[in-house]
Amino acid sequence: MNVDTEIVLVAVLVMAIASTVQASVGFGANMLATPVFALLDPDLVPGPIFVATGVLTFATAMRERDGVDREVVAVATSGRLPGAIVGAFVLAAADDRALQLLVGVTILVAVVLSTGIIRIRENRPTYFGAGLVSGFGATTAAIGGPPVALTLQRRSGPELRATMGAYFAIGTLITLPAIAAAGRLGWAELAVGAALVPGALLGFVISGPLRSHVDAGRVRPLVLGLAGIAAVILIVRTI
Repeated sequence: MNVDTEIVLVAVLVMAIASTVQASVGFGANMLATPVFALLDPDLVPGPIFVATGVLTFATAMRERDGVDREVVAVATSGRLPGAIVGAFVLAAADDRALQLLVGVTILVAVVLSTGIIRIRENRPTYFGAGLVSGFGATTAAIGGPPVALTLQRRSGPELRATMGAYFAIGTLITLPAIAAAGRLGWAELAVGAALVPGALLGFVISGPLRSHVDAGRVRPLVLGLAGIAAVILIVRTI
């Protein structure tokens, strides 16, 4: 693995912007950053980006821990584990081109799910199923949020941010070992991921005063639009 310094610097800036969005409205970091990272250098996905967003999610979970729905986190996490195991086998077998295509397709599916067109009833089976799909998507393409966020789309902003933050934080402890088991997370990937952490923390800090002023309903279409465009570019370039 050899990511150019210039690429890492650009990735840190992208990480800061994406982290500001997620820490403000509860979603969006990986959806925005992953396709851009895959276009910059395939080695940035999925290991390094998950190292950086892992730090972000732990910070978010601690800041808004009072609003966490523990039942959702527990049940969705129980589904994430088998999803991550299956994802690790797929990731181990995929070459860079297949991985880029998988990332692009996964993001497009995530964009569709995040539009809110699909309505899912909240219950334990849907939490588990969302966690299962989330674990697979997070391990293979660094996109694990939309399935679980879809089940929580009727929740208030603070409750959504808190619950998703806690779920992501615990999920990181499952996904990173799965990525490592697939041979995609070694010392080099950890070092690049650590270099991205300042961008994630900067976004977290910036989001503090923005949370009460940002209208998630207005931000969502922009985030989804940008993620969708980047995913299409990635797919076209890969094909």
